[in-house]
Amino acid sequence: MSASTIRKAKKIVDDGNVEKIDEDLFQIKSSSDPNKSYFVTSDSCECLGFKNFYKFHHGKGLKANCSHLEALRIFQAKNKSL
Repeated sequence: MSASTIRKAKKIVDDGNVEKIDEDLFQIKSSSDPNKSYFVTSDSCECLGFKNFYKFHHGKGLKANCSHLEALRIFQAKNKSL
């Protein structure tokens, strides 16, 4: 995972842009467009970066990721009771 992705994810969390909707459903604001947000679960995101991950990394054995998924992981680590 790139340093840029981690940096974006930390900023998303630090800015308070992660909201728990349900047990495994979160709404996370876009890091590039404050008017957009995405529904994210522990292993998927509806953003274009996540959807295009396999297109650009096909066959490399990597699991799809994006800054929103990483923000969710950081958020959950900080808020273990959620």
